[in-house]
Amino acid sequence: MLTKNNFKCDRFCGKCCMNLAIRVAKDEINKIKRLGFEEKDFLERDLIDESKFILQKKENGHCIFLKKSRKGMYSCGIYKNRPRICQKYPFFGNKPLESCYPEDLYPEQFFSFKAGKFAANNQYLFK
Repeated sequence: MLTKNNFKCDRFCGKCCMNLAIRVAKDEINKIKRLGFEEKDFLERDLIDESKFILQKKENGHCIFLKKSRKGMYSCGIYKNRPRICQKYPFFGNKPLESCYPEDLYPEQFFSFKAGKFAANNQYLFK
């Protein structure tokens, strides 16, 4: 069983960064912007609540910041500045887990989709 105390992420499988919508708060957006990124390059509106934002996904459903090395290992391009939800993953409560894979954690809720970009006349709809 995995617990907060014994869990050690190898940080190379990247499954937590694939096919999941990562909602970000304004302070997290500002932190990422301070790294030199523009909102239009990493944000899109949340399809569930259009007043919120999520990190963009690549065509393959992976987080915009997920990088793959030549050896096939994955890593986060903003690891030290990643959103809080990513820092907490996979422990959102105190119960022990058998796996950290999203499809094992939430089998009844796991699905993938291609999140659309919200644009009009090539103008992104960000505040």
